[in-house]
Amino acid sequence: MTMTTGSVETLAGTLDRHARERGGHPALTAPDGTRTYGELRDDVARIADRLRRSGLRRGDRIAVLARNGPPYVQLVYAASWAGVVLVCLNWRLEPAEVRAVLDDSDPSLVFAEAEFARLLDAGRPVVWLDRAPDGDPVFASWRAAGDPARPPDADQDEESVALLLYTTGTTGTPKGVQLVERNFRHMAAQATAAWRMHAGMRFLACLPLFHVSGMSSVMCCVSMGGEVVVPAGTSVPDIAEAVQRHGVTHTTFVPTVLAGLVGERAAESHDLSSLEVVIYGSAPAGGSLIGDAMRMLPGTGFSQGYGLTETCAGVAIAPIHRHGDVDPRPGTVGAVVDTCECRIVAPETGRDVAPGEDGEIWLRTPQLTVGYWNRPEQTAAAISPDGWFRTGDIGCLDGAGFLYIRDRLKDMIISGGENIYSIEVENAITSHPAVFEAAVVGVPHPHWGETVKAVVVLRQGETLDAADLEAWLDGRLARYKRPRIIGFAAGLPKTGSGKILKHALRDKEAGRA
Repeated sequence: MTMTTGSVETLAGTLDRHARERGGHPALTAPDGTRTYGELRDDVARIADRLRRSGLRRGDRIAVLARNGPPYVQLVYAASWAGVVLVCLNWRLEPAEVRAVLDDSDPSLVFAEAEFARLLDAGRPVVWLDRAPDGDPVFASWRAAGDPARPPDADQDEESVALLLYTTGTTGTPKGVQLVERNFRHMAAQATAAWRMHAGMRFLACLPLFHVSGMSSVMCCVSMGGEVVVPAGTSVPDIAEAVQRHGVTHTTFVPTVLAGLVGERAAESHDLSSLEVVIYGSAPAGGSLIGDAMRMLPGTGFSQGYGLTETCAGVAIAPIHRHGDVDPRPGTVGAVVDTCECRIVAPETGRDVAPGEDGEIWLRTPQLTVGYWNRPEQTAAAISPDGWFRTGDIGCLDGAGFLYIRDRLKDMIISGGENIYSIEVENAITSHPAVFEAAVVGVPHPHWGETVKAVVVLRQGETLDAADLEAWLDGRLARYKRPRIIGFAAGLPKTGSGKILKHALRDKEAGRA
């Protein structure tokens, strides 16, 4: 029996239904083989049985510290099956940062790959996903001892917390975002329709599953009964090879991956024609990158979206465009989805602004988190009593309901009383053909309060100096918006999802890093 509450089917219920209706269809493919929906269901049921027999009860936490792979996907659905909460750990963090997340979430058990053993405290209960460094249990044998006949937890409903995802920390200390079963179901209903997903799709899981974009994309594929493909690695050759070998139809790329595919002319060395839709996001795709990618893949549709961890990924989705299409609304991140209400609010007054005017983006949606784990005060500060979430992003809505993002509220620069949006400056800089990417921050100025600083990364083999870039910006940006300080770097500090850590750049400028 499929487990549902009202009209909302849980993650475990979706998998159980697919296993009964199309058990022989490929569900999960990795370099070591393919698992059908029937096999994936049995794997998940075994894990859930072991979790329950280990003493875990509804609402208890388990954690995973691993790269994308079959065990990770199995644990996502096993947590829902057992009625426990999965904490997704970022393996790119330092030991003290991982320790802080574990101390905050307090999982009863951690599932980890051995390469990340240094990130874990000694004595913490661990099931190792590959090899056991200290004689602890190994996942395959641990899972095999479970009962595949165990049914999904009958008490799991639409308000049960499924995942605890920690914010990427672009503005400071990560917070645990509680996402419930209802959030994912509503998200999948919107995204699968907008991005033309279908039961025959094959989705390439490139983004890390500890990030909401990576996790939600995989869940969308499974919700359709499609096939999730995990590549051997995340390099451009690995990705291109996986697309060609498995006939991948859908995927999500951060702009740096798209730039790598374009730069290495991947379509000349690999057959990428199976790609139906490429979703890009998680960082600004400035300059000519998307146009170059469309020319490389003229038969592929491209789209982006806007969302946050707190909104379970996308709440605005851009129309799909192909090479040669005319974009009637350049710069939009898309129309706000049907189930989401959006307000643009003046931060100073709390009042709605007129269409076309900039303000803070407020959202109310069934995709919204129920709150931050262990942080009632921060939850109350972010979510109003009547359910409006203050995103901290600056943007505007046009008369047709299309959303435009200007900046993070904390990244907006105020210089001499003028508001300067860092994204606008970054887009002007990255329009230079020699520039790969750029980050713009405000730094203290004795007279103007703040002034604009740009940190620029050049494309491989290109040369450019500050004077040349200043000349390029002349006529493209108002004088007060142009960077007064220009630095060049080999790379920029980023989160695991590809977002630039601007607070790290500001800390460095202030001598705190």
